[in-house]
Amino acid sequence: MHTENKGIPLGVLWQSVADRIKSSDFNERMEATRKDMGPKLTAALVRQLAAQGYEAQAVEVASGRPMQSAIDESKLPPTDAVLRVYLNEVGMFSARFSRDYVPRVNLSAYLIRGETEDSLYSETLYYGADATNEKASWSVPANSDHHWSSFSELVEHPQEVAQSYDHAVNALATRVAQNIRAQVLPSTVVARSVVP
Repeated sequence: MHTENKGIPLGVLWQSVADRIKSSDFNERMEATRKDMGPKLTAALVRQLAAQGYEAQAVEVASGRPMQSAIDESKLPPTDAVLRVYLNEVGMFSARFSRDYVPRVNLSAYLIRGETEDSLYSETLYYGADATNEKASWSVPANSDHHWSSFSELVEHPQEVAQSYDHAVNALATRVAQNIRAQVLPSTVVARSVVP
């Protein structure tokens, strides 16, 4: 999890250094939020896949155990599949020439057929800062209420920032389930997530 501002003018270099220190402190305070994102995403995916007509269940993975060893796809029935989802990037972003901070949550999702290990679905989705095309399946715009007009405002509202990540998780889970439904007929899907 990180906070990034692309628009630091040279005249306020001292402010940039102070903001980096505050950013590091803020990100440490948000550590519990980061750790909760994996389980929340898994639960949201199970709900959203069920809403799309799939039978989905979460598989718990012990902390520290390699992700690849949790499920042996080749031993699953031919109708079962495993959905692997990886959070690639989580943070707050302020674009060049902007003071506003918006959430950035990017993930990759892979649906693998059990017995054959064939890929049924594979996509990287972008929420918030990197969502540039509202009509694209991979682009999920942020909630318009989730923006902060300055770095100071951002760090003063950690609870609202945590809520923006919860919204991102639910919006991304909804989009993943919809995208899978558009490409794969309902069958049993085993959802799994691991947070390092």
